[in-house]
Amino acid sequence: MKPFSIAAFCLLLCLPITGLDAQYFELKSGIMARKTLYDFSTLRDESFGALRNYQNGFELAYVRNFKNHLSVAFPLAAGIYRDSTNEFSKTPFYSIGAQAQLHLSEHFDWVNPYLTGGVNAILPKGGDLGIQVPLGIGLMFKVHPQIYLNVQSDYRLSVANWEGHLQHQFGFVYLLGNTKRPDTLAMPILDADGDGIPDAQDLCPTVPGIAKFRGCPDTDGDGVEDSADKCPELAGLAEFSGCPDTDGDGVPDTEDECPTLAGPKSNKGCPESDRDGDGVPDASDACPDRAGLREMAGCPDSDGDGIADHEDKCPEQAGPRTTMGCPETAPKPVKDSDGDGIADDQDECPFASGPSRFKGCPDTDGDGIADKHDACPNTPGPASNKGCPVIEQSDIEALDYAMRAVQFDLGRATLKSESFGVLDKVQKILNKYPDYNLSIAGHTDNSGSPGFNLDLSTRRAKICYEYLISLGISPSRLSYIGFGSAQPIAPNDSEIGRYLNRRVEFNLVPR
Repeated sequence: MKPFSIAAFCLLLCLPITGLDAQYFELKSGIMARKTLYDFSTLRDESFGALRNYQNGFELAYVRNFKNHLSVAFPLAAGIYRDSTNEFSKTPFYSIGAQAQLHLSEHFDWVNPYLTGGVNAILPKGGDLGIQVPLGIGLMFKVHPQIYLNVQSDYRLSVANWEGHLQHQFGFVYLLGNTKRPDTLAMPILDADGDGIPDAQDLCPTVPGIAKFRGCPDTDGDGVEDSADKCPELAGLAEFSGCPDTDGDGVPDTEDECPTLAGPKSNKGCPESDRDGDGVPDASDACPDRAGLREMAGCPDSDGDGIADHEDKCPEQAGPRTTMGCPETAPKPVKDSDGDGIADDQDECPFASGPSRFKGCPDTDGDGIADKHDACPNTPGPASNKGCPVIEQSDIEALDYAMRAVQFDLGRATLKSESFGVLDKVQKILNKYPDYNLSIAGHTDNSGSPGFNLDLSTRRAKICYEYLISLGISPSRLSYIGFGSAQPIAPNDSEIGRYLNRRVEFNLVPR
């Protein structure tokens, strides 16, 4: 079982028998010293059992206690960071931050659990300032009214320039001052709001409430506590957070523009308009100004032949659909929707005019390839390239060189200075071929966890995408994606292979 899971298990086990010693908060401040174990291995999918991979550190903190079971600690720490790409590369760092501890109960005899969260600034040797957010759980063990042992495990969420990891700490807290507890006296039961619920159990001790909500009120009596009731003065329904639905249309009055008239949510609770009065809402009526039939999408069928008048070539004479609604004895009309001299039933593009040699389809760029088969219909190109302009071999080689030449800082998504000139050439190539878009794909070697590699490759592809936009390339012509280590082009068992696999590919794609 992982240490973080063990800590969570202990927390749940201890909850029924624990609480916070009131004397702990009578002493307002103290100091805390803890041994720290930095776990960078688990989130990289390395063997968790290899405790030898934990990095050592030490933390010293000032602790300040407040009411309502809240403490705040200001830790100053030092530790060692192990690089994910080189297990022998270790860098010392320092951190300073602030963490809040929310203790879970009011009294205890010897142990108390708490939740913790805050923010830390990381100062690595020779690196950029990092920011992380610690989130975790811990236990306080009472040794003396002024001395407590402490165990804590947390997850350090990376916000900027640092790697997320797990962290485990143990040490002690020494509270300053000397508080003597008075002899135990029979204390009266306090009920400040007079609702019959003692203040110690009342979640709203200054406002009369009901036992169902542990002393908090339900002003409109709709069964929804005021704190969760969006309409605390009006009785409503729990499904609408305590607000009413007067017309019963499933849209609460607070969102209903017609609260007394039922209507669909898509029309903000108002009835849909029906100008021709045929029972088909205008939004769904293909003929909103002429009364028609629901089965005809609101359009009329004057001759009753099952073909709506606007599709019927003989709307006053019944006929089958095979003759477009005209009697079979009448001459069959020839329909040519695009007027190119080719009947619709023989025209492969009946709504776009084109010559007969392309079966009625247009060839906009005049390259001898019909638009429906032309990947670049507005720019001439050979059929061998699907109607698109041919990319010159020198430009193909330049894009292949860019795949290897774009470089980043180790383990980060920041471009090295030598990469800018390479990306400037990619921008010029893209401007040279306006009928092509550019696909940017990031790849890594297999060092580190799959999740870390996928995120890193995506961020590296994105920084190239953003740089090309800054050069004036339209975002609509660019796309980016990260594949992590899933698509290697060389074995990862050598430094050369890993170098080749760390790449960003640039591929031109017809628009």
